[in-house]
Amino acid sequence: MIRFRLYFDKDKETAWLNEMAAQGWAVKSFFAGFFQFETCEKGEYVYQIDFGSSFFSASEDYREFMREQGIEIVLIWGYWIILRKKASAGNFDLYTDASSSLEHYKKIRRMFKVVTITELICLFIELYAGFVAGSRVGVAGALLIGALFVGCVNILVRLNGRIRQLQEELDGISSVKTCRTLSPLIVSGLLLNSVAVLMEDAVVHPVKRVIQIAAIILMLCGLAMTCRDKKC
Repeated sequence: MIRFRLYFDKDKETAWLNEMAAQGWAVKSFFAGFFQFETCEKGEYVYQIDFGSSFFSASEDYREFMREQGIEIVLIWGYWIILRKKASAGNFDLYTDASSSLEHYKKIRRMFKVVTITELICLFIELYAGFVAGSRVGVAGALLIGALFVGCVNILVRLNGRIRQLQEELDGISSVKTCRTLSPLIVSGLLLNSVAVLMEDAVVHPVKRVIQIAAIILMLCGLAMTCRDKKC
């Protein structure tokens, strides 16, 4: 079975993989958002996702440590390492204290900061190509990169909230704070608008207009939802 999921939040991805395992599906491979699953006993595995220090690789020391703990490295994609352990072996937690969790999330945040800055630079380039040089592909590219940029900003907001929570836990402070992330509907609107631009010559004008109106409605709804504070 193949499922498409594109997560920016590794905690949500971990929860989803464990839900699939509980239903009897074990992840086998991953490529560009496409997860391939194979059957397993329901609840046979527990998954965790780690953030490695090397791109598409893991050191032999890391592999040996995981083997000693009875943990299987399922696959490595970029810096993300998908791990699993037999549920019968007990709890599976990579970072069991606030201090190590804090450093883990700070490392992830540093990576997303670099990605976000890179996307922002690419966004300005595409905006120049689209609106100054008059390239339709540039406009579509700017909308697409804008959607990815929104996704990265959201994950940075969530990471900051998680890091603040862990730091307060270490400092013995208890508080409930809210964070404001951009609604996924804005991302959907940007992507839909990008499709409308690219399909300008392939569809009749009324169809294109309907797509653009739908994209605008999605983005307006997304802006309305963004105004609501959420617990981090």
